[in-house]
Amino acid sequence: MVLIIVLLFGAVFVWRTGDDPRATGQATATTMPVADSGVVGFVVSRDGAILSPDPGTSGRAIAAGIVLPVMSDLDDGFEVFDTCNRPGWIGVEQVEAGLIPSERERQMDQSVFVIDAGHGFPDLGAVGPSGLTESEVNVDVSARIVELLRTSHDIDWTTGAVTPGNAVPAAGAAIPTRPQDGPNGGDYELGLTFRATLANAVDATAQVSIHHNTEPTRDLEAPGTSAFVSIANPESPRLGGLILEELRNAFSRFEADWVGGEGNGLATRVGSDGDDYYSLLDRTEVPAVIVEGAYISNPSEEALIITDSFRQAYAEGVYRALVRFVTTDDDPIPAPDPELFDVEAPPRSMDDCVVPAP
Repeated sequence: MVLIIVLLFGAVFVWRTGDDPRATGQATATTMPVADSGVVGFVVSRDGAILSPDPGTSGRAIAAGIVLPVMSDLDDGFEVFDTCNRPGWIGVEQVEAGLIPSERERQMDQSVFVIDAGHGFPDLGAVGPSGLTESEVNVDVSARIVELLRTSHDIDWTTGAVTPGNAVPAAGAAIPTRPQDGPNGGDYELGLTFRATLANAVDATAQVSIHHNTEPTRDLEAPGTSAFVSIANPESPRLGGLILEELRNAFSRFEADWVGGEGNGLATRVGSDGDDYYSLLDRTEVPAVIVEGAYISNPSEEALIITDSFRQAYAEGVYRALVRFVTTDDDPIPAPDPELFDVEAPPRSMDDCVVPAP
């Protein structure tokens, strides 16, 4: 089956005009747990993979464990979109095919989720007082969410406890943009167009981009978690509201000197053209949310972010929100009014971007 997506190529800038937002049991590198049957929506590079500009042309070796969206499939390979926002081709024997469900009803076992770890080396994102980098934390939290989505669970909706069980089946597919078991522990550069293209290629039920915040404006009595949602997709604010509700409940059992920004935490930022300011939201055609879990710049919150218990609470909060997004009509927070945010940012060229090598 051929999956075709029409892309607009061009320079990518910091969130709106650059390449990184602010200037989103793990699988093995060659085995990606997905639906038992379906269509190929993405591939994962194997050892010895060669990525070429076109079929029959010379290419370069890339590392194993890199997720690539499939633009179309050919007899002997796949047209893909690489991590540096460029089209390419890769041989069928050099990848593990990632299947997505061919039937897409509103239920967990037919849902497809893209979990994006924001930033990626050399862009570390925010850096905490002790030197903890946002990029590495985002990868870890994202991997935990993917692991939860790939197995069935029971959820105690009173306490929020997520335990092994069969009440909530595994998702049809859960796809990380930067797999933790990929090259450099998953800490490598991704273009924003790549992130959006992956979600569009698999027609994701939802995409969640995992981040941690900086530069708070006030002290709070409760967690200052926030989420940016799209003006173009009516389901994006509902997803963002569910994530905020679940994360605040999850984080409230921890003690910290909480900080945050203005408003209720749910925001839509638009540029002077009236479109989404953040490129990830602007270019993604499915419900998408950019989540800022906690303030890594705040020593009190950074001390929590370092711990496994807090990272797992982050993952379980997002997981519960995704279950509610698919299985209920819950809409806990009203959609925000658009906020003009036409901030000039230095351009970020992807010319020096390199797909990770072995």
